[in-house]
Amino acid sequence: MIKAEYAVVIVTYNREVLLRECVSQVEKQTVPASKIIVVNNSSTDGTTAYLEALTKHNGVYHMIECSRNLGGAGGFARGLACAMNYSVDCVLLIDDDAMLSVDYMEKLLAARDKKPQYGAFAGCVQVDGKLDTNHRKNFSKVGMLFKNCREALYQNDYFVCETASFCGMLVDKIIIDKIGLPNAEYFILHDDVEYSIRINQLSKFLVVSNAILHHKTERQAVKHYPRRYDWHDYYAVRNRIWYVMEHGTVLDRLVNGVDLFLRVIFRNWVFGLIKRDGYDWQYEKAITKAAIKDAHVSKEKKYIQLKIRVSEGYHNERALKGNF
Repeated sequence: MIKAEYAVVIVTYNREVLLRECVSQVEKQTVPASKIIVVNNSSTDGTTAYLEALTKHNGVYHMIECSRNLGGAGGFARGLACAMNYSVDCVLLIDDDAMLSVDYMEKLLAARDKKPQYGAFAGCVQVDGKLDTNHRKNFSKVGMLFKNCREALYQNDYFVCETASFCGMLVDKIIIDKIGLPNAEYFILHDDVEYSIRINQLSKFLVVSNAILHHKTERQAVKHYPRRYDWHDYYAVRNRIWYVMEHGTVLDRLVNGVDLFLRVIFRNWVFGLIKRDGYDWQYEKAITKAAIKDAHVSKEKKYIQLKIRVSEGYHNERALKGNF
């Protein structure tokens, strides 16, 4: 019999329809949650009204209404901080597009009982019924470059990995208490990687292969090859530099820096030089330059220009281009 009690933290932004389905799947869990915390990142659709009605009639729910969009990183930080105030043993983190199978938590908690040496767990993520290996990864020996866990590993009942996304991550409360909250400054992308690195100080992730989470996200089809950048890539580059600077060795920083140069900086320079696809690649160069510059600005500074602009809701390419 499973005795552990858990809370769920859901972060949402302007996806009321998906959120309703996500909440419905959480409610259907064969082992019910003791607390369901929904962080509303200043949504402008019907999310707020839906959550107000939900919390009014059900004490299991706790809504956190943010005055501005804090991104996934800020949302999970707020939600976990709230969860720590409740008498639970562990906390599940999901976005509003994560649809849990009804026995997802039953299987994770059963593994937690069976494998008490682990304090962090994750399930198997599927998109359109097919395995998506992007959510469970391991680091290279040097450079802090990560690689997806092989599909063959999912044939086992369990396997161990080093990083898990916030798409179905379950963490023991005692670990959260020791390592703290996700870094809200990351806003989006690699916030789960950085948090996984801190979790690894106390436990690797035990992946439970038959615990299924259906990720209702559109498969990212590359419209142009080579791929063009958008505002997300600013965070991808900046945050990658941040977690290597904070957690890596000198050798890690060197190897990761070389990889970043070849795959990002040199790539965009060459494509711009040859006018690949008749395009000058100036936007990609500007995104990368801004990200690298901001990554090296002291974290003690309260103002990181582009991060603040995007977090205030300028989530569109036109506004971002105007800032360079």
